[in-house]
Amino acid sequence: MPAGRHAGCSRAWQARPALEIARIFRAHGDAYRAGHVLTPEQHRAMRDIETCRTAARGGHLDVCPDCGLVTEPAYNSCGNRHCPKCQALAQQRWIEERTERILPTHHFHVVMTLPSDLRQLLRRNPRLLYGALFAASARTLLELGNDPQRLGARLGITAVLHTWNRDLEFHPHVHCIVTGGGLSPDGQRWSAAPTDYLFPTAVLAPLLRGKFLDHLRRLYERGALDLQGGCAELATPRAFD
Repeated sequence: MPAGRHAGCSRAWQARPALEIARIFRAHGDAYRAGHVLTPEQHRAMRDIETCRTAARGGHLDVCPDCGLVTEPAYNSCGNRHCPKCQALAQQRWIEERTERILPTHHFHVVMTLPSDLRQLLRRNPRLLYGALFAASARTLLELGNDPQRLGARLGITAVLHTWNRDLEFHPHVHCIVTGGGLSPDGQRWSAAPTDYLFPTAVLAPLLRGKFLDHLRRLYERGALDLQGGCAELATPRAFD
């Protein structure tokens, strides 16, 4: 039993796991930062996680409702969206909200990925180009779903952006959870898709590519893209083409 906790206290004691991201960062963060180039966002995330629920962020005292005498410090959370401690509750709430919206049908998992050639452009224009990827992905799936030769129905789609792969390398892609069927054009009938197949990749890929490039070209023609830094060579129309 931890020192200072009364034997009669019924409040459950939850020991911290032996290994935490925060402990690893606190032990090795300075050495890692000294040997690696990090973005300001990555620096902030590491610092926030290192100080999360520590005295550095201040806190308050919790009093046991049973014995009334035991107090211990409860330090404030960092609130950073990358912190595994802070986001556990938010993640669970998000999952529950998505679960409530899931239709009673089978679903397909479709991943829409951008090539590495566009990564410099994505880093300088994340909001614009992530939006373009979402739009192109949704329009691709909806267009194929509405095709009378395929399903002839409006699909339901939940799309989530991932900007890193399993090795923590920059790799933007969108995960789409797609209903195995959809509503008929008049909204009165459900058209079910096969349980083992939605659309062929050979059709999905060029359609996505065309829609994304069309969106990209319109952004360029409006002068909306930031083409400085590593993207300066794309500034002229010929190079961009």
